[in-house]
Amino acid sequence: MVRKKLIYILIVLCSFSLIGQVSITPVRAMVELISVEEAYEMITNSTLYPDLLILDVRTQEEYDAEHICNATLIPVDELESRLSELYPYNDTEIIVYCRTGARSTSASQTLNNNEFTKIFNMAGGITGWKSAGYPVCPEESEQGQPSIDFPVIIFIIVLFGTTAITLIYYKKRGKINKQLIT
Repeated sequence: MVRKKLIYILIVLCSFSLIGQVSITPVRAMVELISVEEAYEMITNSTLYPDLLILDVRTQEEYDAEHICNATLIPVDELESRLSELYPYNDTEIIVYCRTGARSTSASQTLNNNEFTKIFNMAGGITGWKSAGYPVCPEESEQGQPSIDFPVIIFIIVLFGTTAITLIYYKKRGKINKQLIT
């Protein structure tokens, strides 16, 4: 009987000593690897994902050439120093992508280590996105501006020709008006 009580006391004491050594840390959200198809569904479903952030972690030059429409550019090399720009999205879905998936994996881990909770790394990157036939946006500065599909020299010739015809017209009209007055 004494032996059972002694064993019971030892178990309780060991339990209390273990509790002091166990630290309780919050469980971090894991980075979820998603396909380009899943990313497209998230991007096009604004009802389920109204505050979705699309994060492009490639270089400025790569972004300028083409990117997923409405994506935010923060190159992976600048991500650590620009995390404050993303804090409003701390608890919002963030799709991270690059060219093929290597840089986005690194960027996703950086976000995960800094307490972002809903991180989705798009496997295949923009290469996979384009292969699946999904749309990309061209350079921002070209959007909304008309393009000239013929050589500039033709445009200049037409411009000068129109100006010359207009001048000749008004010059002749001026002579006609002078003749009518006299």
